[in-house]
Amino acid sequence: MQTRKVESPEEILQLLQGSRLANRPEADRVRVALAVHLFEEGVISIGKAAELAGVPRVGFEDFLVELGIPTVHYDVPDYDADLRTVAQLERRRRES
Repeated sequence: MQTRKVESPEEILQLLQGSRLANRPEADRVRVALAVHLFEEGVISIGKAAELAGVPRVGFEDFLVELGIPTVHYDVPDYDADLRTVAQLERRRRES
């Protein structure tokens, strides 16, 4: 993975020091915080977020659960699509 150095306000680093990420090295705190944010926004998958955070997927999922962040994004359009699929399968089952 390519890297790039980016300046960060000292205040952000201090705030992360007071977070649940405090036990990690400073650079890791920023990477994990960004990975969590990007996953929560739906920009990246949970697997990609774990990769960017530099932790195994299961460990990343556990961390999200500790933070109270759902590990699965399942919204109304997903639910509606599932309902349509179930109805379609039910019709096929009845026809056969």
